[in-house]
Amino acid sequence: MRSNTKQALLVTVVGVTLFVALLRLSDVLAFAGQLVDLVLPILAGGILALFLSVPMAGLEKRLGRLFAKARKQPSGKALHLLSFLLTLLGVVLVLVLALTLLIPELVQSFHSLYLQIEANIPRWTAYLHAQDPDMGWLMSRLEGIDWEQLLHKVTSVNLVVTASFALIISVYLSLGAQSLGHQARTLVRAYLKPGHAAWVLKFCRLFRQSFANFLTGQCSEAVILGMLMSLAFSLFRIPYGSLVGMLTAICAIIPYVGALLSCVISVFLVLLVDPLLAVRALLVYLAVQFIENQFIYPRVVGKSVGLSPLYTLVAAMIGGKLFGILGILFFIPLTAVVLELVKEDVCRRLRTKETLQ
Repeated sequence: MRSNTKQALLVTVVGVTLFVALLRLSDVLAFAGQLVDLVLPILAGGILALFLSVPMAGLEKRLGRLFAKARKQPSGKALHLLSFLLTLLGVVLVLVLALTLLIPELVQSFHSLYLQIEANIPRWTAYLHAQDPDMGWLMSRLEGIDWEQLLHKVTSVNLVVTASFALIISVYLSLGAQSLGHQARTLVRAYLKPGHAAWVLKFCRLFRQSFANFLTGQCSEAVILGMLMSLAFSLFRIPYGSLVGMLTAICAIIPYVGALLSCVISVFLVLLVDPLLAVRALLVYLAVQFIENQFIYPRVVGKSVGLSPLYTLVAAMIGGKLFGILGILFFIPLTAVVLELVKEDVCRRLRTKETLQ
């Protein structure tokens, strides 16, 4: 009787809350926007810490094996701190290497673009004068732009502050991962029923392992594709081979979308040099991408998370539609976890039916 009363009271409260929220929908949306701005540094820091945890865990295991035979073994906290510092050092080295290769090539590309634009300005101006276009609509649009407000949005310090807090939070989360994990498991066991708590903890454990496997496989695939692209551009005498390889390796971390983005940028850079070479660059890029998708990606990434190419494509498409780039990155391992749990549940139900029969 008491449980029915509590259930009816809960339904009434939820219904009244939803009714009031619909009446004041604009206020609710404004509050939701403020809440998102408030938790955004924490969310971004957590995502960054999750990415850093993958190489940190691998380094920590290897350091533990390395110091296993030492007379004085370091503590677990010391190994965790050392793995964090080595991970940060690796990230810095990758960024420095990328900037070292990218900046000279980009400067050369923009200089070439500037020279070509400067040389073609008289021809473009003569063409516009010959057409005698009506530019009144363009001038009215430009006059209607609030340039001061636009500049304020572009140079807003909010993004810098959010990124700074997210970076600091990620450092604290990475260093205190063990204690935070223990506290989270304690809270789950304390506030949930034993069966529900076991399911939640199992889901989190599977997702962590699946995400680690996915990120490792995706990074390996990106490096392989970048090297193949750089080698192919060099063999076919297409300029910007090292730049294209670096761009491909960086962008290919994002499944499917990253390769397309690097292809567009690479072909555009070659187009500034020679339009005929741009056609060759496009054909070479598509050929290497086809070979990589057919023979390398399913073996490296598909096997790492246990998904077929079809499920991987569907997960990336749904995640991208819902949450953009982050959705693509997280929905592939999430789909792998869901399929694994569904497979276990199906096997359990089939065993139960066979026992009853």
